[in-house]
Amino acid sequence: MYLKLALRNVRRSVRDYAIYFVTLLFGVAVFYAFNSIGSQQILFDLQSSTSERQFETTAQFLGMFSVVVAFVLGFLILYANQFLIRRRKREFGTYLVLGMSPGRVSRIVLYETVMVGLVSLAVGLVTGVLLSQGLSFLTAGLFGTTMSNYQFVFSQDAFFTTLVCFAAIYVVVALFNTVTVSRQKLINLLHAEAQNQRVGVRNPWVCLVVFVVSLGVLAYAYQQLIESGLVMLDDPRFFRATVAMLVGSLLFFWSLAGFVVAVITRLRNVYLRGLRMFTVRQIASKINTAFLSLWAVCVLLFFSITVFSTGMGFVEVFVGGIEKANPYSATLSAAVWYGPDGDPRASAGGAARHDEMAAEAPERLAAAEAAHWDMAVPLQEAAPELWAETVGDYAQVDEYLLPHCTYDALILPAQEASPGANLRLDDLESIRTTEIGVVGLSDFNGARFLQGQDPVTLEAGQYALANNMEISAELARAVAKGAPSVDVLGQTLAPTGEVLDTQLEDNAMTAVGLILVVPDEVIDGLVGEGLIPSRSLLNVNYADNGKTVEENDAALAAIVAAAQPADMDGFEQGAAGADDQWASLLWPVTRIITANEMIVQAAGLRLMITYLALYIGFIFLVSTAAILAIQQLSQASDSSQRYRTLWKLGCDRRMVFRSLLVQVLVYFLVPLGLAVCHVTCAVGVMSESLFNAMGVSTFAPIMLAAILTLVIYGGYLAVTYFASRGIVKGSLQQG
Repeated sequence: MYLKLALRNVRRSVRDYAIYFVTLLFGVAVFYAFNSIGSQQILFDLQSSTSERQFETTAQFLGMFSVVVAFVLGFLILYANQFLIRRRKREFGTYLVLGMSPGRVSRIVLYETVMVGLVSLAVGLVTGVLLSQGLSFLTAGLFGTTMSNYQFVFSQDAFFTTLVCFAAIYVVVALFNTVTVSRQKLINLLHAEAQNQRVGVRNPWVCLVVFVVSLGVLAYAYQQLIESGLVMLDDPRFFRATVAMLVGSLLFFWSLAGFVVAVITRLRNVYLRGLRMFTVRQIASKINTAFLSLWAVCVLLFFSITVFSTGMGFVEVFVGGIEKANPYSATLSAAVWYGPDGDPRASAGGAARHDEMAAEAPERLAAAEAAHWDMAVPLQEAAPELWAETVGDYAQVDEYLLPHCTYDALILPAQEASPGANLRLDDLESIRTTEIGVVGLSDFNGARFLQGQDPVTLEAGQYALANNMEISAELARAVAKGAPSVDVLGQTLAPTGEVLDTQLEDNAMTAVGLILVVPDEVIDGLVGEGLIPSRSLLNVNYADNGKTVEENDAALAAIVAAAQPADMDGFEQGAAGADDQWASLLWPVTRIITANEMIVQAAGLRLMITYLALYIGFIFLVSTAAILAIQQLSQASDSSQRYRTLWKLGCDRRMVFRSLLVQVLVYFLVPLGLAVCHVTCAVGVMSESLFNAMGVSTFAPIMLAAILTLVIYGGYLAVTYFASRGIVKGSLQQG
């Protein structure tokens, strides 16, 4: 009998509180789908360990955030159950009057909770499995790969993780419901509908003061956030901004209702018209009694919208233009000299770098000078056949630092030529005291040849400026406009007035910043003065040998391993290689970067950031909207007697429904409005300090975030209004 009664109650609850059940199903489905990402790699042609690591890393990050998501969903379920139990107090009181013991009432509630949990888990898991199949195609697009053999994927790990998490949540819910029902007094249960919540009207003058203080605290938070620039999260200003935002938002919601009521009640022509008195009091009651939940909703909305909008922007920052940043098949770099302490900044600079290297790493220096700093010479000698088979065209770029000549010599004329331009000198930090980097014209044209670009010509006494970093683009244009001359070994060089866009190495992003291209005679003069390169780059394009890119990458690594075996040791080592089969030396090869490696890593990073942004943004946005929806439905149900009284007093249904619509709109839009203010400040600061500096537009991500918010949040708002209207309409029909 008790099981049948519980089943009947569940059916009625599904009909009356469909939003609650749909939200649970959605939570289970999304939780499973995103935790199954790691199992999807069997669908793709992952021919390198790098690709596999990207999937593993993404799955690990999603798993870490799933813990946070589980707590959020657990809070949502508990919070919703509090309203559901309160809605049914009179029903439970009726059971007790009919002779049922409190323990048996609690058993009915336990049965209901188990049924709801089983249904939501079952249907949610089925939906999640289907959703994960769709995510496979999205994964393919983000990862830039193809499905070699599509098959239905079921992730046992994601299944058991979802099962354990939600089973634990439902156990807590069952205990909460059982204890809550067993502790209720019969008189309170029977008169639950007649009991009004205490509105707790606050002193209007206190509310006014607190409201003004909240605005001041929020203004301080925005000011600290703007000053910090959101560049370093360990900045004390960022911490102060976060605390001030949380405190200011809490004070805002605590004082809002009392302040608004005090203002509107003094506007008699407004307050006493229609049902505005009733509407204002209803809204004030809701905000006063639920200001903590509104505060939490506002914070979660801010976090979800910010994560989604900036997450898409971060994708473009880290992986946008990856093809342009990797124009060669591979780049082999030589650090040449780190300084006596292993720090490139510890070197004295100029010709002293040669003497330091001669004293600390004589074998490396001797080998480099014997080959005239040509990195290809020892590599060809170590594996001539493999080199000829693997490498097609190649060209080396040697960069030198002009002794006692810093970028300040270029910046001062640039500031004079473009006084109103934003040169971003604060972002470029110590560029003023950095020695100017130069490359020879032949080396520069060699790099352009590998990319299919036309060669550059220089007249005697000229230099060209190379730059493709967006953060220094405005400064580069100002330098070209200012036309500052540079003195090198007694020779004065004047600029050509143009800025050249040529990537000099494979990298994670375009990385050529304010490099001077000078005639070869200038480089010969610097070498004659005892200067050694600050770094050397050997760019190669693979031969048309019928091998895959991964096979050529492996062959290139084998060539380097033949020239510098992994068991080489000593101070002459460069950056320590973890799992490399070759030793990392100061010269000829410190590091290998392949275009395939960079593109695969970029695709993996795009996959991880996109899924994290979608995962967190969706869950938090749905949770906040569901909390508000459940609160509004419960409030409409609790206030049904009041609406019936208004109808009996002569108010037509249109007036009642209009009052209900205003209440729903205010309750949904007030936390959203404050959250949008927070988002506008945070995203604006991040755009100014990061996205604009990298040439990334935030318009598209912001529009996507707005559409997502409009669809989900607006959808919940509309469904909440019509469901509340149905409850009120049924109450009026009973009257």
